Amino acid sequence: MAAIAPMHDWAALMQQVRDFMRASGAHPAQTVVLLPFFQLQPVAREAWALQADTHSGGFSPRFETTTSWQRRISHFVPDEWDLSFDAGLDAVRARGFLRRAGLSPLIGLLAPRLVEAAQQLGGLAASIEPAQRPAWAQALREVVAGNGEGFASHEAAVARIALEWAAASRYASDVLLERVPGDEVQALVVVRGVQRHALAQVLVQRMAQRALVLDLPQLGLGQVQAGAATDLRAEAEAGARASVRMQAALDAEEEAERAAACVLGHLSSGRVPLSGPVALPAIDRLATRRISAMLAERGVALADETGWKLSTTRAAASLVSLLRAAAPQATRDEQLDWLKACAVEQATVQRWEQLLRKQNSAPALIEYAQGAIEFIVSEAEPQMPWRQLLASLRKERSLSEWLSDLAQALKISGQWVLLERDAAGEQVLAALHWGSPDAQAILASDASRLSLGEFSAWVQIALEGASFKPPQPAGPPQVVILPLAQLAARPFAAVVIAGADEARLPAAPDLPGDWTAAQREALGLSSREALAREQREVWQRAMQLPQVDVLWRKAEGEAPLQPSPLLQAWLLENTAEEGADARPLREIKPQKSFRPSPSADRLHGAGGREGKGEGQGGGNGESTGEDTSAMRFSASSYSDLRACPYRFFALRSLGLHESQELDEALSKRDFGAWLHAVLSDFHQERSRVTSPSQDRELLDACAAKQHEALSDAAGFVPFAASWPQMRESYLLWLQDHESKGWRFESSELDVQRELAGGVVLKGRLDRVDVLAGSAAQSFAVIDYKTEAEAALKKRVTDPLEDTQLVFYAALLGRDTVEASYLALAEKEAKTVAQTQVGEALPILLEGLASDARRIAQGHGLPALGEGLACEYCAARGLCRKDFWGGAEGQGEAKDDSEGAA
Repeated sequence: MAAIAPMHDWAALMQQVRDFMRASGAHPAQTVVLLPFFQLQPVAREAWALQADTHSGGFSPRFETTTSWQRRISHFVPDEWDLSFDAGLDAVRARGFLRRAGLSPLIGLLAPRLVEAAQQLGGLAASIEPAQRPAWAQALREVVAGNGEGFASHEAAVARIALEWAAASRYASDVLLERVPGDEVQALVVVRGVQRHALAQVLVQRMAQRALVLDLPQLGLGQVQAGAATDLRAEAEAGARASVRMQAALDAEEEAERAAACVLGHLSSGRVPLSGPVALPAIDRLATRRISAMLAERGVALADETGWKLSTTRAAASLVSLLRAAAPQATRDEQLDWLKACAVEQATVQRWEQLLRKQNSAPALIEYAQGAIEFIVSEAEPQMPWRQLLASLRKERSLSEWLSDLAQALKISGQWVLLERDAAGEQVLAALHWGSPDAQAILASDASRLSLGEFSAWVQIALEGASFKPPQPAGPPQVVILPLAQLAARPFAAVVIAGADEARLPAAPDLPGDWTAAQREALGLSSREALAREQREVWQRAMQLPQVDVLWRKAEGEAPLQPSPLLQAWLLENTAEEGADARPLREIKPQKSFRPSPSADRLHGAGGREGKGEGQGGGNGESTGEDTSAMRFSASSYSDLRACPYRFFALRSLGLHESQELDEALSKRDFGAWLHAVLSDFHQERSRVTSPSQDRELLDACAAKQHEALSDAAGFVPFAASWPQMRESYLLWLQDHESKGWRFESSELDVQRELAGGVVLKGRLDRVDVLAGSAAQSFAVIDYKTEAEAALKKRVTDPLEDTQLVFYAALLGRDTVEASYLALAEKEAKTVAQTQVGEALPILLEGLASDARRIAQGHGLPALGEGLACEYCAARGLCRKDFWGGAEGQGEAKDDSEGAA
């Protein structure tokens, strides 16, 4: 590491260590300086080396943390029931304890809670001498007993088991409690950090007069507390004050960009590496990953000391994709996701996905494409079809068998090799303890048989409990990502704190676990007040570094955000500059982007073909002029033309469409289609029914028939619950409707009508009724809707705006036609009539003919949509409305694009 500046704070601390060793007669090699976290070890060693004197004889104290000290003495291997603080192994032990307690049905819910509670208590038990732990547990049994009912009783059971587990366990730290004090340790100096360390306090008590407690130096203040002989406050006041700059960003993306620019500014200032690297506290993990990605693109050497959850890495996602694809209820999306991670021909997988997402793909073609990737291309033996491989993972087995079979499946799929070649993949394999002899006995201790779902839950616990730390740079890092609490006493040229808002940096962190305030106090766990004090001290130390940039975002989506309470409290007593936006300005010459205005004169059969695969060919003849013989319109396609000609061109003339979800959940639209089919079957079968009671039975029979045809009967349950009320409201409406003389004529009627000039109208009518006994036959076109009655009434106020009913009347081609919507609802079915059909019909037909003529003559189809027409439009990504220039150049756009399909 580069030279430390300022060093006087550490120098004062080291002088105290020397003075204490001389006073106690301890040799440096038999003196332990216990540090709060291991990143301080090289800092302390260098500080000692720079201040070496003849009295130490060239020897140095042993700079340790409790973890490094106990590992230096002996290698600890947990027994079958010991707490190991490994999420995967402790979850196995937790399952066994819960089974013994008679809580087997709740293992999936309670095991993660038990692991969390036991590990919290284990941190306290590890600081108690093994012989005294039974008495410690006895004193706390009443505290965790609990007297609740229902789920509260399960929480109490978890607390009781956690206490007994923690008290009965051996710990890696036991070796320190057994060996300290001893002949090999003549003096102990504990450098106390911000957070309390129970084990260090116990060691100090045991060493008595041979122990000294010091506080971490505060770089920039030069003050050593805890009985420091030298007060350097005057020196700190004479030196340079910290420079604090604040920046408020609009959103998360801007915050990350501004933070990255701040880091780059510090790197270019010349202070790095002379004064140390730049610190980037990981307050918001997502923002930190954004910033680090931007810095990595610029070639910045990053050292990440915090990492992130192993479960969020690509390697973990690859492994989990196999378990998800193997589930009996796995969707095609999940199967495709897994196949993309396997050693298969990816071009074939992509072709299969395209066919699956294409609306008009034949099932036979889909099956053929699936058969093309029947075998996974892997060197593993034996090879097997991928569907057989997935099926082999669906039976129950023990945990050890699961790990063995999953490893074999990963090798067959080719994923194992990829995991071994990836840094995160290696940690995934380690987290699940493949190849770990010490863990095999613990894994084998759980002989219960786990389902695929239970095993997947265990895998998730193991991956969530482990952290992935990317490889460190070969040379000195320019930027260090670290927890905010580990900024203390480390030499950094600057610190960039991103995420200093009220949501990500509250006054006190959330309390972990399900303990009550009284239980936390009795158990010795940190209270909210204690954590808040620690948080404030951590913040104060961070703000004392030489160069500080604090960034926060003003909003999270639409919710406004305030700066962190820690920052607001600090500003009451201190001042900060308003930081300048350090992002480099780029000069971009403005260029007009025009709204598209293509024409369809060169497309064969332009005009909204509705058939599958139609409207996608391209003719190479000249403009058709008045020939509109191939121009066909449906009600929806003509509605698209009126809403936005470009939408009509893209979705109807070219036949483009959005990719469909492979396993989309049933929606209200699916319910509407089901309702249409039920009512169509009902009226076609109704000729033999003579009484209202039989109407009800027939309707229920038709509903049952259509229910059997559903692909997702379970997803239809919420809609099925409303059927009885909807059935009754429809029968009441039908009785009133027929009392007026109307009789059912046809349903789901496909109609095509050719108008003068060759324009063809086509569509499907939900229902056509005829008025019995009238001199001139009167017809009624009824369109079923599940929309609210108020919305339908608003639609029919202007027949030239909502043209659907008028179009249906034109399509039927009768002299006397009534048109209406039927609002189907649970409370009441209501008719919403279009009363202006007679006046609007000739206007609609004239407009149709005129529009067809203009399209055939090559007039442009500009993107003119507004309001809701654009908000819910599948073609918006094509017309790129959000990027248009002003109206100034739109005439030019028409000239440039006219005639170009």
